Amino acid sequence: MDEERVHIRILIGLAAVLAALCIGYSLFFVPPVCDPAAVVTTDGPSAALSEVYNGKVHLNSASLSQLESLKGVGSALAKRIVAYRTAHGGFQSVEELQNVKGIGEKLFSQIRDQIDL
Repeated sequence: MDEERVHIRILIGLAAVLAALCIGYSLFFVPPVCDPAAVVTTDGPSAALSEVYNGKVHLNSASLSQLESLKGVGSALAKRIVAYRTAHGGFQSVEELQNVKGIGEKLFSQIRDQIDL
């Protein structure tokens, strides 16, 4: 019976050491959770993301709402821009935007200074 108690005490001691190690690891080595306010989503208002990108709408990363914020670009045209971007792996130049159906020279010249890659 004595030998059994010794084994139980050893097991309890090992369990206590393991618990202390787990608690210590979580206190000292696990990085803190980031502030949710620092997370940027692409479906939010266009102003927040545009400000980060020097005030211009970036064709290769803009959301539908950001593209719709451009004068003369509605929801249908914004969807075509995203579809073109997806199909071609992004825009290689700003001028390539004119390859999207519905964007001619006139509209392109109106929004040229508001867009970037």
